[in-house]
Amino acid sequence: MNSVGIERRQVNGRAMLQEALEAGQKALTEAVSSRLNELLMLAVTHLLCRSFHERRQTIGRWMEQGGRCHRCKSHAVNRFLRNGYRRRWLTTPLGTISFLLPRVRCACGGSVELPLEGLVRPYQRISDEVDEQIRRWYGMGQSLRQLKSELARSTIGPLSLKTLLTRIHQVAATTPPPGVPPVMQIDAIWVTQLLPNGRTIRDRKGRQRQAKSRVKRPIFIALGVWPDSGHAIILDWMVGASEEGDEWLRFLSRLEEAGFNGEHGLQLVIHDGGSGLCSALQMVHFDAATQRCIFHKVRNIANAIRLPTGLSRRQRTRQRKAILKEFRAIWQAKQLTTALRRYLKVVRQFRYTQPEAVATLRRDFRQTLTFFQFSQDWDVRHLRTTSRLERFNRSLRRRLRPAAALHSDQGLFAMTARIIHDFNAQPISTEN
Repeated sequence: MNSVGIERRQVNGRAMLQEALEAGQKALTEAVSSRLNELLMLAVTHLLCRSFHERRQTIGRWMEQGGRCHRCKSHAVNRFLRNGYRRRWLTTPLGTISFLLPRVRCACGGSVELPLEGLVRPYQRISDEVDEQIRRWYGMGQSLRQLKSELARSTIGPLSLKTLLTRIHQVAATTPPPGVPPVMQIDAIWVTQLLPNGRTIRDRKGRQRQAKSRVKRPIFIALGVWPDSGHAIILDWMVGASEEGDEWLRFLSRLEEAGFNGEHGLQLVIHDGGSGLCSALQMVHFDAATQRCIFHKVRNIANAIRLPTGLSRRQRTRQRKAILKEFRAIWQAKQLTTALRRYLKVVRQFRYTQPEAVATLRRDFRQTLTFFQFSQDWDVRHLRTTSRLERFNRSLRRRLRPAAALHSDQGLFAMTARIIHDFNAQPISTEN
C-alpha cells in the first residue's frame, strides 16, 4: 500500500480512498463478468433443452426453440451442439467487462444464431448506455476533447477522438409522420469553417502544414410542417458553397427527387425571398403554392424607412414604429379583400414620403398573400412565416458561436446531425 508510509508513520487518506475505489471498481467488473457468464450458460442450457454432457438424441425431434441454423434454417433442438465460446469485451458505464459468448453449431455444420437480442451486436465494443451518455454530453455543448477528458476521468475509460466522432454520427433514426408534409419551409444559415487555401506554412517545430483560411458556407435546411397536429421535422439539409442559384437548385432538386412535391401532398412552400432561392424555385417544379415570409418582408420594409435628420433616438424609434405599424396591418387582416384595401391605402399614404419602403412592399407582394388560400383549413401561424425553421436555426447558432470556426466537415456534419436528431425527437407541439 503506497498510501501508508511505514518508515515515517504517515497516512495519505486521499490515496487510500482512490486505491479502495479502484479495487472496488475492479471487483465490481469481475463480479458482473462472472455473473453474466453464469447467466449465458443457463441460457444455452434452456435454449438447447439439455445440460452439459447430455446426449441430444434424448430430445424429441419436435422440440424447437428460438435458435436457427444459418445453413439449413432448422429450428430443431436435437440438431444443435455446443461449440465452445468466443471472448468478447464491452465498455459499459461500470467499466470494461469481459464475457464468454457461447457458440452453437448444427449437425449440418452451420453455425446457429441464438436469440440473445439486446446483449451485444456484431463487432460492438461500446454499450448503448455509453453511446447515449456521449451524445448527452455532446448535446450540452462539450467539445470532442472535453468529452475525451471526461471519459478518461470516469469509470468508462478513455476513448479516441475518432471513436467519439463515430458515436455522435450514429444517431438513431426518427420515424417521421406518414406521407409528405403539406407545408415546407426553406432557409439557409451561415457557418464559418477553416478550409485549406492551397498554401503551406512551416510551424514552430519545422513541419510543413497546410494553411487554412476562414470561409463562410451556408447550410441549406428544409423543414416539414403538419398544420393539423403542429408537428415539424427537418426533412433534409445540405452544406453548400454559396447561396447562388446553382447551389439552391441542387438542394431543391434533391427535395423534389425525394418525393416532396404536390403530387404526394405538398401544398405550400415558404421561403425568405432570397434571389438565389427565388431563381431556383422557378426551375424546380414542386407543384405547390409559394409564400413569401412576412417576417422577412416586414424587416426589409423597416430597413427601407428613411427618417428626417435631427431627431433624437427616442423620436426616431417612435416614428419608425408608427410607420411600420401601418405596413404591418396589411397582413393582420382576416380577409384577402381587407388586406388589399389596406395595401392600396398604405401605397397612397407613403409613396412620396417613403418611396423606398413602398417599393420594397410592392416587390413580390402577391406572394405574401398566398396564405389566405389555406387560412380556412389551417392556423395561419403555420402559413405566413418561417418561424419554426428560425427556431431551429437558433439552436444551431448556439452551438456554432462558441466554436467560432469549425475545422473539418466531419465535425460540422456530426454537430448538425445531432441537433437535427434532437429537434426531430421532440414531442408534438402546437406552439408557434
